[in-house]
Amino acid sequence: MYNLNMSNSNKKQSVALVIYGEEGSTKNALTDDKYKALANGMIDAGFSVDSVLYNDNQTDRLKTELVKYSAVLVWVNPIEQGTDRKRLDALLESTASAGVYVSTLPETIMKIGTKKVLYTSRKMDWGGDTEMYTDYANFEKRFLAGLTAKDTRVLKQYRGNGGNGVYKVSLENNDKGKIRVIHAPSPNDVLIFSPGDFNQKFKPYFDNDGLLVNQSWASGLENGVVRSYISGTKVSGFGYQESNALNSRPVSGRFYYSEHCGLFQDLREILEHKWIPELMEIHSLKEDKMPILWDIDLFINDVNTKETAKKYTLCEINVSCVSPFPVSCIGHIVDSLKKVM
Repeated sequence: MYNLNMSNSNKKQSVALVIYGEEGSTKNALTDDKYKALANGMIDAGFSVDSVLYNDNQTDRLKTELVKYSAVLVWVNPIEQGTDRKRLDALLESTASAGVYVSTLPETIMKIGTKKVLYTSRKMDWGGDTEMYTDYANFEKRFLAGLTAKDTRVLKQYRGNGGNGVYKVSLENNDKGKIRVIHAPSPNDVLIFSPGDFNQKFKPYFDNDGLLVNQSWASGLENGVVRSYISGTKVSGFGYQESNALNSRPVSGRFYYSEHCGLFQDLREILEHKWIPELMEIHSLKEDKMPILWDIDLFINDVNTKETAKKYTLCEINVSCVSPFPVSCIGHIVDSLKKVM
C-alpha cells in the first residue's frame, strides 16, 4: 500500500484506489499511466490518496484496512489472472456495510455489469435479437437448432473482459455438421466443430451459475464502436474505435473525446434523458447506487441516420474495471466524490 498525505484524523478526505497486483508487485496507481492523472486530480482537490493492491491472498488483511477510508474506488477485472471476483465482491460488500463509499458496488455490477444486461435491456431502443441460456440443457436444445445458413451469432459468457468468452459463430459452407467459431482474443484462428464437440466446448460456461447470451452479429460493425463514459448518470466523455477483434479489418486504437464533443451530442442527449433512466428503472437502481465511472459500448448501425434510437445497438456495459478513460472524466469523478464525502 502506498500512502500520500494520509492520516487517521483526515479519514473524511481519504480515498483508496484499488488495482490488481500479484504478490510482490510494485504497481502503484499513483504512478501508473492509467490512473496517475486521476490520483493527481483527487490530490489537487484536497483528498488523501492511497494505492491499494488487491489479489485474493490479501482479502483478510484488506477487510480491516479498507474500512479506514471514506471512499474505495476499484479497478479489478471480472476474470483476473484466471480467478473471479467472488472474494473481492464479498470484501467490498463488507466494506460498504461499514459505511465506506464503494464504487462499484457488487450488487450494481451484477445488475448492469455482466453480459446478462444485453438480454434484460433488449426491449430498449438499443436492443436487438438477443437470447439467453441459463443452463446447459437449454443451450444444447436451442442454440444450434436455431442457427441457419443466414445467421452469424455472437455468444458471450456471463462475466469476462478483454474479449475472453466472446465467440463469433456461424455454419461453415452452410453445413449443419460444421460449426465455424472464432474467439475474440484470437481472431485469426478459425475453429471448426461438429455439433457434439461444439456443445461440449461451451458446457463449462454454465458452471458456477454461469450463463451464455446469444446476440445477433452487428452488421454495421465496420462503422465502429462508440464508448460512452458515464459518471453516475452523466456522460463524462467518449471513446471511438473503428473496429474490434471480430471484425475483418485490423483492430484500431481508441480515440478519446470530452463529453462536449460535437460528434456525439445526439448520443449524449438520449443517454442522459432516456436510456440511462430506462436502464436504471429496469434494474431497480437508484442514483446513489450508480458507479462513479462506467461505460456503455454501442455499435453504430447507420452513420447517416438522423434517428439516434435507430443508429446504435448495445454491445456491452463495463462497470468492474473501466480504464483507460478520457481526461474529461476526472473532474466528474472528483465532483462525485465531493458529494459523498
